[in-house]
Amino acid sequence: MHCLMSTKVFGAALLAVFLILLTTEGFAGAITGEVKFVDDPPKLPTIRVSKDQDYCGETLPDETYLLNAQSALRNVVVFIESAPSQAPTEPQREHILSNTGCRYVPRILAMHKGEKLKVRNNDPKLHIPHSYREDRTVFNLSLPFKGTTIDATPRIRQSGVLKVVCDTHAWMLAYIHVFDHPYFAVTDEHGTFFIPDIPAGTYVLKAWHEDAGTKSQEITIAESGDVRVVLEFFKK
Repeated sequence: MHCLMSTKVFGAALLAVFLILLTTEGFAGAITGEVKFVDDPPKLPTIRVSKDQDYCGETLPDETYLLNAQSALRNVVVFIESAPSQAPTEPQREHILSNTGCRYVPRILAMHKGEKLKVRNNDPKLHIPHSYREDRTVFNLSLPFKGTTIDATPRIRQSGVLKVVCDTHAWMLAYIHVFDHPYFAVTDEHGTFFIPDIPAGTYVLKAWHEDAGTKSQEITIAESGDVRVVLEFFKK
C-alpha cells in the first residue's frame, strides 16, 4: 500500500513539473515567407571605379536592388521587433565579411550579438573596412594583403545597424544588423526567409531594405503551427 501511494505521488509530481514547463516555455513555431518588390525596379547608374582599376575594373554593378524574374527581393533583413523572454542567450555562429572583387560579400549580414565576426581580404589590394553605428566608429581595420583576416568581435558591444564603408574604395558598402535575439533572417536569391523556434505569441514582424525602407506587420504564432507571410515593398 505504501509503495502504491509513493508511485502515485511520484507520478503526480512529474505531471506537475511537465505542466509548469509547458506553461512557462510555451510552444515554438516558425515564420516562413517571401519579400517582393512590386513596382518597376529603380534604374540605378553603374558604379564608376575610381581606384585600383587594374584589378577592380572600370565599373561595377549597383547591388542595392537584387531582383529575380518574379520580383523577389534579395538582401532584406526580416526580424521580430521585441524578443520573448525565453530567447536563447548563447549564440555560437561565426560570420565572415569578405572584401572580394572590391565589393563586400555579403553586402547585407545579420548576426546575434555575441556571435563571432571576422573581416577578410580576398583581394591583392589594401582595404580598410570602416564601420559606423550612426556617426560613431565601431571598427576600423587595415587589411593590406590578400588573406589577411581580423576578428572584429570584441569591437561589437551593442545591437543595432552598422554601416560599413572602405576608406580606400569609396563605392564599397555593406550593412551589418546586430540583434540581441536570434529571431531574424536575410532573404535569399528567391526572396524567401525562414525564422524558426519562435515561442507562441503575438509579435511585430519587420522587414528592412537599405533603400526601400522598413515594413511592419503584426503576426501571431499559434501553438498549433507556423505562419507564412508575403511582404511587399514599393518605390518611395
